[in-house]
Amino acid sequence: MIESFDPTGELENYLQSYRLEKERLEQMTEVTRLLTSSLDTTTVVQTILTIIPRVIPAAEACVLFTYDPVQEKLISQASVGFNHEVIRKLQLTPGESMSGIAFARNQAMLFAGDELIEQGLHSMSPDNRQLQKNLTPVQAISIMCAPLSYKGRASGVITVNNFHRANAFNEFDLKLLQSLASQACIAIENSRLHHGQLEANRTLAELNQIVIQQHRKLERAFHIHRTLSDLVLENRGLESIVQTLARLLQQPVILLDPLQKPLAQALPENFPCKQISQNKEWWQHLETTQPEDQSDQAQLCFCRKQVTIKAGNTLLGSLVTAQVKSSDPSGSSLKAESSDLDELAIEQAATVIALELTKEQAIFEVERRLRGELLEEILNSPPDDTLASRAALLGYDSSCLYTVILADIDGFHNIIENEHLSEGQISGLKQRILNLINRMVLRAYPQSIISFRSDMVVIMLGVPGTIPPAEGKEQVRKLVAELHSSLHEYFPQVSFSIGISQPGANINQFKARYQEVQLALQMMGGATTPGKIVDCSQLGSALLLLKIQDNDTLFRFVEEVLGQIIRYDHKHRSNLLETLQTYSKYNRDLHQTAKNMHIHFNTLSYRLDRVEKLTGRKLNQTDDWLDIQLALRLYQAYPGIVTV
Repeated sequence: MIESFDPTGELENYLQSYRLEKERLEQMTEVTRLLTSSLDTTTVVQTILTIIPRVIPAAEACVLFTYDPVQEKLISQASVGFNHEVIRKLQLTPGESMSGIAFARNQAMLFAGDELIEQGLHSMSPDNRQLQKNLTPVQAISIMCAPLSYKGRASGVITVNNFHRANAFNEFDLKLLQSLASQACIAIENSRLHHGQLEANRTLAELNQIVIQQHRKLERAFHIHRTLSDLVLENRGLESIVQTLARLLQQPVILLDPLQKPLAQALPENFPCKQISQNKEWWQHLETTQPEDQSDQAQLCFCRKQVTIKAGNTLLGSLVTAQVKSSDPSGSSLKAESSDLDELAIEQAATVIALELTKEQAIFEVERRLRGELLEEILNSPPDDTLASRAALLGYDSSCLYTVILADIDGFHNIIENEHLSEGQISGLKQRILNLINRMVLRAYPQSIISFRSDMVVIMLGVPGTIPPAEGKEQVRKLVAELHSSLHEYFPQVSFSIGISQPGANINQFKARYQEVQLALQMMGGATTPGKIVDCSQLGSALLLLKIQDNDTLFRFVEEVLGQIIRYDHKHRSNLLETLQTYSKYNRDLHQTAKNMHIHFNTLSYRLDRVEKLTGRKLNQTDDWLDIQLALRLYQAYPGIVTV
């Protein structure tokens, strides 16, 4: 029986199929537009999975895997119709499951029917097989996979599942999926290239900022180096260098000598911490000193940063700065806040200071040698008309009144033997002593001449002639007291006796003044009474008696005049000697003596009468009073010479 042919029905089926394919192709065109409308990878991937069911109606679930070459795994990027929590844990190796097979072969593939799908599932690892069971409520019976291929290499795979029909997908669907995968691959690659370019631009911008910052640092470093170097070239001195460094760092700065004593220090302008700005030894208490205005967010305190300054193996000193430390209120460990420029400035300052100290040391050595030669000429050569003009080159000023000060190291030879000091150690000790005295003296009296002679420092102290003599003497005594205290502080292992001469205006008087104070030190200081200060101007006429080489004669004279008074005071616990000394001090003025001692006039008269009876001398007779005056001055020089 011949079946009837219905051309109208066939045409209708053809037209319907044509319209369906046209519609799907139009969807593909829309897909292309959508994929190229975004350069964000996440958006591109999500767009692909959203469009697949529109282009391939039989698609009920789909997933996009990308290949991670580091882990050598296919990793899920996005999915539709799968359990998201499970599929994120699913990682396939190339050749594993249907997706892995299509990726490994770099070929679009159809899997229809239980047998083919079971073969694909059988290739999965046990862990992935367990995850596979929980991906969807039912097992897929039609699967289609298309690799994301770019320039012949697969970078991922798209897998589409259908759970209800064994032949849900055909070759046309596979071609559409492959076309989608190709466009998706290009879109993803473009997105990656775009992000790579953005990252490269960001990296380039960061590098550009680093270059700019480094350029600024180099400019800043050059400025720091030039600023500090100019200070040395202009002979501005250590004070200017330290002040400039404090301004550059905005930190307190101090320069210490090898004995950790300050040479120069400075604070930046408007420094907020009064505890530091008002403490002359702030660098010794940095860990506990805190700024006054602290925020609630962080606590601040200053930490000590110390840089050693050396010239070769010679220690010249150290540079100390107060860097800020910060910590949060929870009490976490403190951390110093310091920039590279700070470190650079400190290092360059240390180098510049080393050059300045070395230069000063070289100049000092030359001047010390010249001053030593001048001193020897003054003390050993006859007067010379040109001596004053040559001395003026080393600081001598004829308008000044000069006082000779001798700072003698008590028992220096014994110290050398007991401490086994080498020549280098002896020289170094003398150098440090001389440096200290130079800093203290020349800062206040620049017209002075200072030099070492044997074991003592000789200071020809020039006090400006515009200062009244009485005030000048007081200034000299104050300076000597400060010198004595500082020498003891800096060199506690050494004792110093200091002698002060009477002032003189002529350089030709220096020799006589030197000999007087040297004699006074020999007789009254040194090994006999170490650490003593002897002022020749207070010895008066007793200084003449000190020139007598026979000490026994001097002691017998004091015993003869004052012995009875001293023993009477000791026996009766009286104060006749003090009364006599006060009476002498006020030039035998009875009213001033009584007033100063807070005693009645009659009491004073009684005591003076007792003095005359004990001494056998009359206080109103010139010869007797001169003996008493000389005896009092000698007893002042030798307080223990009378036996009680």
